[in-house]
Amino acid sequence: MKVELLEIGQVKEDDLRFAVISALFKDKWIFVKHKERDTLEIPGGHREIGEDINATAKRELFEETGAKTFKIEPICDYSVTRDDESSYGRLFYAEIKDLGDLPDLEIGKVELFNKLPEKLTYPDIQPFLHNRALREKIKREYFGKKVKVVMDRPLGSKHKKHGFIYPINYGYLPNTISGDGEEIDAYILGEFEPLKSYEGYVAAIIHRKNDNEDKLVVCRELDVYNKDQIKALTEFQERFFESEIIMY
Repeated sequence: MKVELLEIGQVKEDDLRFAVISALFKDKWIFVKHKERDTLEIPGGHREIGEDINATAKRELFEETGAKTFKIEPICDYSVTRDDESSYGRLFYAEIKDLGDLPDLEIGKVELFNKLPEKLTYPDIQPFLHNRALREKIKREYFGKKVKVVMDRPLGSKHKKHGFIYPINYGYLPNTISGDGEEIDAYILGEFEPLKSYEGYVAAIIHRKNDNEDKLVVCRELDVYNKDQIKALTEFQERFFESEIIMY
C-alpha cells in the first residue's frame, strides 16, 4: 500500500471519496473510537452522493465529535493505492471552540491526545495525515513569530549518539509539543557563541519526510537566509534525514 499527499487541485473533485479532519480542542488532538472497534481514528468519513467534499468534512466533524463551534479549512488531498487501485480523499484542519453532546451514531467515544496515539485503526495511513496536520499547526502558530528558545545543545557541544560537534546553537521551545511528544526543536542561525537562551523569529520550517517531527529555523530577523544557506548550515544533522525547507 502507498499513501501520497497531493496538492489541492491535483485530484478531480468528483473523485474525492473521503474527508478526514485533524481537529484540535483545547490544544489537543481529537481521536475517536467507533462503537464496534477498540482502536482510534482521526474523525472523518465517506462523502455522500451529491455532497460537496467541504460539506462532508463539516458534517463528519459534527457527527463524530459533537463539535458545535469550529473553524475548518482544507490542507491537501491524498491518495491511498492498494493493488494498483487508488482512492482519494481530502485532509482538513480544524480548531474546535465548543464540543456538544456526541450524536448517537457510529462513534462511541472521543479522546484527546498531545501526540499521535498508539493502536490506530488505519496505522498505514493515519500517521501520514496526522504529521501533515501537525506541520500545518506549527506553520500557523510559529511562522514569522517571535519565539524563545532554550539551548540544550549549544554551539560546540557534542551529539551523544552520533558524536558530531554542533556548529550552531540548537535548542527547544519550552511548553510546546512536537510530533514525537517532546518540545519543538529549533536551529539558531547568525549567532557565533554558545547560548543558554535566545529570542528570534521563525524564518523557516525544516520538514522531515522520514521522521515524525519538524524543526524550526530561528534568526534575529526574517529574510536573512535563503534555502541553500539554511540547508548548508543545518546539513551536519539534516543529512541523516530526507528534509524539505519551507520558507516564511
